[in-house]
Amino acid sequence: MKEYIAAGKLVPNEIVVRLLKDAMERTTRTTGKRNFLIDGFPRSLSNLEAWYEVFGREAELPTMLYFECPFEVLEQRILGRAKYSGRADDNVEAMKLRFDTFKAETLPAVELFKAKGKCIEFDTSQDREAVHSLLRDQLAAYTDPQLMAQPLSEKAEMLLGLRPYPRNE
Repeated sequence: MKEYIAAGKLVPNEIVVRLLKDAMERTTRTTGKRNFLIDGFPRSLSNLEAWYEVFGREAELPTMLYFECPFEVLEQRILGRAKYSGRADDNVEAMKLRFDTFKAETLPAVELFKAKGKCIEFDTSQDREAVHSLLRDQLAAYTDPQLMAQPLSEKAEMLLGLRPYPRNE
């Protein structure tokens, strides 16, 4: 799976849907919870097709949270993250491949969700705290109030820019 990510390509549908199905079933079985926030899915219409093959076409189309951000802002943020992340895909070449893959593969899925009224769009060119606040507002109805009241983890604060990343020396 890492070789796909490093090359800026999508992981094959059968792997993605199998992993999602297993994780969702395990979570439902162990916690009873049936509400899921799935990061980065579907990334393509073929992802969505694979989803329907596994979960059935009668299932209601879920709501998509779409984070819109200009390429220039993404570039700045990813290159800033590269100083600390150690990710193989945090470089200009992989970023351009990922963006091309997004336009070709993911944008049609986003447009489908928008056309069906199942897409909530966020302008993520705003500062991190503003985007975090918008997202919290959208997810509040689906989240346990006690969990919403918990303070952010140290890692979450770093990702939101509220705390500096530790320096690698």
